[in-house]
Amino acid sequence: MVVFAGMLMVVVGLLEFLRGLTALFENTLFVNTPKYVFAFDVTTWGWLHLIWGVVLAAVGGAILAGRLIGRIVGLSIVTIALVLNFVSLPTYPLWSIVLIALCVFIMWALCAEDEID
Repeated sequence: MVVFAGMLMVVVGLLEFLRGLTALFENTLFVNTPKYVFAFDVTTWGWLHLIWGVVLAAVGGAILAGRLIGRIVGLSIVTIALVLNFVSLPTYPLWSIVLIALCVFIMWALCAEDEID
């Protein structure tokens, strides 16, 4: 179960990284919502997702390495990624929903394991 969570976290980190790159270089794919509470431009969202993708992949690597700190930090990192995707929902809704679902699966897999090494 933990290997599943680690692999999924690396995949979500890669997807977040690619989403960030897309927002930086091809920002016409994203919707600008001028009256949204979190009114960042697409470049800011791109940098947030780019950086957070690297963090997710690094923590996923720590989980795959079998480190207990990876599982502990992983839950908080995935929770922040879930909130980040929820907040950026109006800019690219379908992609955000897919990543929110993957974050929920990661949280479930990290919490479902009974034995901690």
